[in-house]
Amino acid sequence: MATRGLIIAGLSSGSGKTTVTLGLIRALCRQKTDISAAKCGPDYIDCGFLAAASGRPAITFDEFAMPDEMLRTLACNAEGETVIVEGVMGLFDGTHGGRGSTAALAGKLELGVILVIDARHQAQTAAAIAAGLAGELPDGATLAGVILNHIASPRHEHLIRQALSARSITCFGALPSAAEVTVPSRHLGLVQSVDLAAERRLDAIIEAAADLVATHIDCVGVLAAATPLHPGQLGTHEYGRQVAQHIAVADDAAFGFHYTHMLCSWRDAGAQISFFSPLNDDVPAPDAEFIFLPGGYPELHLPSLTSATSCIDALVTASHKNIPIYGECGGFMMLGRQIIDADGTAFPVAGLLPLETSFAARRLHLGYRVLHPLHRLDWLGAAPINAHEFHYTTALAAEGDALFSATDAAGTPLGDIGLIRGSVAGSYAHIIA
Repeated sequence: MATRGLIIAGLSSGSGKTTVTLGLIRALCRQKTDISAAKCGPDYIDCGFLAAASGRPAITFDEFAMPDEMLRTLACNAEGETVIVEGVMGLFDGTHGGRGSTAALAGKLELGVILVIDARHQAQTAAAIAAGLAGELPDGATLAGVILNHIASPRHEHLIRQALSARSITCFGALPSAAEVTVPSRHLGLVQSVDLAAERRLDAIIEAAADLVATHIDCVGVLAAATPLHPGQLGTHEYGRQVAQHIAVADDAAFGFHYTHMLCSWRDAGAQISFFSPLNDDVPAPDAEFIFLPGGYPELHLPSLTSATSCIDALVTASHKNIPIYGECGGFMMLGRQIIDADGTAFPVAGLLPLETSFAARRLHLGYRVLHPLHRLDWLGAAPINAHEFHYTTALAAEGDALFSATDAAGTPLGDIGLIRGSVAGSYAHIIA
């Protein structure tokens, strides 16, 4: 059970939050410190890297999507004594009114914030920015200090440290540029940790980040800046739904975007969780009472997926037995008739939903969604559901009954989304809470 926590934040995406957080967590783990990792916002890719660094499942904190009691419960139920949270985008970046931002989460959990500043194009101005942001933090949040990134020289570091000291702001360290700790990216963000692990590159990147952090950052001082957590009043089973006694979850490089808190809530509600890999043509457990295909990168593996005949046949058989099957984003696409790749080649898939999707017709869909179920399903419930959408594919055909009516974070109607046919359903939205 965690008793304290802190947040690593930045001025923008690309400021160095991921490098600092991964390096700090691994450096502290080397010292046998009891650490767990978490990610702010709807991200699922970063959680894989954070889990690899800490050796424990990383959890998601989403201030927009999760009620306050759920946030506090998740934080205190983390395995390690101290939770280190990686922020999202810039410190105050979120939806309308700053909802979902790193700063908003810090206020709700009353955490100290360590600000990573990319100092490549500034000196004393970095200290002025830190001081200004400290005064804008919401009640409950405090600026614990800063970490400087991309420092060019000892003089560069001295100028900024001097300006920070004049404003009584702690500097925990200064990192030089280091190409060996850069995590590669693709269109949805970082390359997945499982991909780098398969190439035997993941641990080398994390170890290099830890070496960099251990050399240049006061890790003991950072740990001492963690602030106490305040226990929530929920049991973990109270923020999930009783879905089934045995749930089969697709989990591989094509379908890896599931949330740790969701699986934990199912387990705590009494469910057995088993995993299968469509990429390896695995079949879901024959006694599974619910089958879940999360999102991922199916577009990178279409030849293998279209050839996964044993897996597809098992999904079809389960649908004929009225076993609920649910797909999100990439999993939703897999349940359709075909997926068209970026070159215009069509790959047939499960054919359980009247859906055709295309990477050739590329358009970004991004943002929080509030989903209102249009059908009464035992596993879904009737209450509004908070979710997030992030994909570039376009549905060329989506016929039949919609699953949800949707609004965006501001409450603007977006129309109906998703599909349902018999016991099979899905949508592009990733359910968070």
